[in-house]
Amino acid sequence: MSRRARRWLAIALLVAGSALVAASGLQAWHAWQLARRLEAGEIRVETLRGWMTLPYIAQVYGVPEARLREAIGAPPLGGDERSLRTWFSVLQLDPLTGRQRLEQVILDKGRTDG
Repeated sequence: MSRRARRWLAIALLVAGSALVAASGLQAWHAWQLARRLEAGEIRVETLRGWMTLPYIAQVYGVPEARLREAIGAPPLGGDERSLRTWFSVLQLDPLTGRQRLEQVILDKGRTDG
């Protein structure tokens, strides 16, 4: 490999590495912002979207899925692929009320962790 080719390879690897570091830093910043908002009690209902599933919310917010299911009156097992929109429809629960119940579980988790 020529000296020029090695130089371009090194530059390309440096640029790719810098992009990965920047993307990782941006992701960490967003996670920090979310954690800060949760701690301050600033979480808004609109942060929970209709497409989200209960397992997804449990993982993202670090809340036991069983507590989420209990909050909206869902059965303890099954329906992992259902979105919030579907759950609210099946349970005949007003979406705003359902989201507020889930939000309260998330906020309670944040307060007990602090």
